[in-house]
Amino acid sequence: MSTRILCFIAFCCLLLCAGIVASATAEDGFTPLLDGKTLAGWKVRAEKEPKADEWTVVDGVLKAKAGNSWLASEKEFGDYVLQLEWRLPENGNSGVFIRVPELKAGEQPWVKGIEIQILDDRGPTYAGKLKPWQYSGSLYGAVAADQSAFAGAGKWNAYEITCRGDVISIVLNGKEVAKGDMSQLDVLKDRPRRGIIGLQNHGTDAEFRNLRIKELK
Repeated sequence: MSTRILCFIAFCCLLLCAGIVASATAEDGFTPLLDGKTLAGWKVRAEKEPKADEWTVVDGVLKAKAGNSWLASEKEFGDYVLQLEWRLPENGNSGVFIRVPELKAGEQPWVKGIEIQILDDRGPTYAGKLKPWQYSGSLYGAVAADQSAFAGAGKWNAYEITCRGDVISIVLNGKEVAKGDMSQLDVLKDRPRRGIIGLQNHGTDAEFRNLRIKELK
């Protein structure tokens, strides 16, 4: 068989695989939130001007260099399932913001919206200092997470965050680690049920990939 024919067959196989992946994504109802190349659909927000390269996308991975900004989706969402993977260095600190309303000057997304904690729970910086609701998977300041599912610093961890009405659940690496009813939590009951999604840069590097969402009716 000639080299030209082999190349053609290989090209057809690539197209077929791409079609299968696209079909699977369409069938399960999830939509990517990152194009794998740019920050399209997102805005960097900060009280002070962030460094130009504080948020970048490299080979499909969203990278945050140590800073104090956050990345906000341009679109608002209400009820949905959000999936993503994240990785931190030792002592890394970050978070996922959900249902964040439009903020006024000086307002913070973890105060007006909700933060799902991302932290190197086992980092020496935090040894003996963390409150139960500060561990990864917690609804920050409101619901403590089961600590057994965290894979550790330097490893990819997977979140599935489901928002349905008042109820928010967090699955970390395949295990539900926290669940809360906003209407029953004094600190969350008056916060919005709809808003933007955000990713935090809390003074350490952080990486994210495979962000995708399925909106619920």
